[in-house]
Amino acid sequence: PKLASAAAALSQDAALAQWKASVTTIDNLLENWDTITKGGGDAIRKELGTANFGTDTSPLFQIDKAFKVLRENDDVDLIEFTEQSEEFSNVLAQADTMAYSANFAGGSGKPTPPKVYIDKSKKEVEGLQKIAKSLSSLL
Repeated sequence: PKLASAAAALSQDAALAQWKASVTTIDNLLENWDTITKGGGDAIRKELGTANFGTDTSPLFQIDKAFKVLRENDDVDLIEFTEQSEEFSNVLAQADTMAYSANFAGGSGKPTPPKVYIDKSKKEVEGLQKIAKSLSSLL
């Protein structure tokens, strides 16, 4: 049987549309942080595309596949785009880790309140937004 790679299945236009929707999702997450974070760490993770449940999937889900397609564009500086997209993925993972940790904060002993991890996640998402703007300028 033929198995097409997921990256090959994405066209340049579809990858670019996914990226633009991802940037909008990041902006929306920060703009509505207080409202979204009332749902706890998983609400942040759902926006980040790292916790998928329900019927909606964040455009950030599997963004690496879109990056692989976008970097093949002849007009894109391959090295710069690759470095920045890798940094984006690393910061996305950090934001996810902090949001995930918020789900388990507040145990016995001297617990760290979930808000501490939610605030750390926000700092990571703010960094994500800066990298996203830089990446967008390369496309």
